[in-house]
Amino acid sequence: MKAMILKAHNQEMSLEEVGEPIPDSHEIILRVKACGVCGTDLKIVSGMLPSSVISLPHILGHEIAGEVVKIGSAVKDITPGQTGLVYFYVTCRNCEMCRTGKENLCLSIKRLGFELPGGFAQFIKLPAYNFCPHDRSVLPNHMAVLPDAVATSYHALKTMAGVSIGQTVLIVGIGGLGIHAVQIAKLMGLKTIAADRRMEPLKLAEKFRSDFLIDTSKQNPVEAIMEITKGRGVDAVIENVGSKETLGWSLYCLKRRGRLVLVGYVPSESSCLPTMDMHYNEWNICGSRVSTKQELLEVIDLVEEGKIQPVISKEFFFEEANEALEFLKQRKAIGRTILTFKC
Repeated sequence: MKAMILKAHNQEMSLEEVGEPIPDSHEIILRVKACGVCGTDLKIVSGMLPSSVISLPHILGHEIAGEVVKIGSAVKDITPGQTGLVYFYVTCRNCEMCRTGKENLCLSIKRLGFELPGGFAQFIKLPAYNFCPHDRSVLPNHMAVLPDAVATSYHALKTMAGVSIGQTVLIVGIGGLGIHAVQIAKLMGLKTIAADRRMEPLKLAEKFRSDFLIDTSKQNPVEAIMEITKGRGVDAVIENVGSKETLGWSLYCLKRRGRLVLVGYVPSESSCLPTMDMHYNEWNICGSRVSTKQELLEVIDLVEEGKIQPVISKEFFFEEANEALEFLKQRKAIGRTILTFKC
């Protein structure tokens, strides 16, 4: 099979012929139809993730949609020809986290496209458990982005933010994650504020019915939030950027006892907390890591029902993966960028 191989950090991937994967008894082989390109892929290529996570040579890609072509001898309820997505967290399903519905925090987790070979290839091997079927009538090009770009925002809002209908949420960073967070927040009945330094993403957020827009290149975001909320602050912030700058002002947009949910991260940066302000306001800060398989299945249903619209900025052919990463690096994407396969 053909695969895009990363042989060295900060270099382009090379298109090579490699052996096709063979399924074990509880595994399946998926023919990849589409694969999303994520900001984390840029971190991998640039060597920002530790060698314990990424070993070279490596096949990237964790937002994967395709068709089943082979199944292991013990696989039941999955047949060749089925179309579906990949829940890319390969977990033990037996540790405390897995047993208590927190498999995204599995104590021995491995991930397709990270510790394991990913979807920048014609075929991928995965445990049968990680296959999430979807209706064949829905294009794989749209469905591919669900396992991360959509399910991550769903988990952050539904599980981690602690918000309820009628409350106000600030979404910082309207990229591949943020534009889907806007849709999910509106679906949850939340008053939604979108913040970004680019007008094009903000206009798209407006199209998806964000109640307020903040252009952080022209407005002081804290002042704008306090004006919108009449000095109260927002109930929750979904922070998709993770930079010192955005973290510095996001916290001060919260109401007392409000919650800051950290979705984005920059591996090379760390931030100090304003402990006195944390003390006086009883602010909550929590991380949010992708989703559980159940949440991904719920997202698939919502997309099939037309309640969430996956946003794709641009499609590249699989062989153009390096160009797709450069497109993403130049911050030209609003929604997700995806790779498609000619056959």
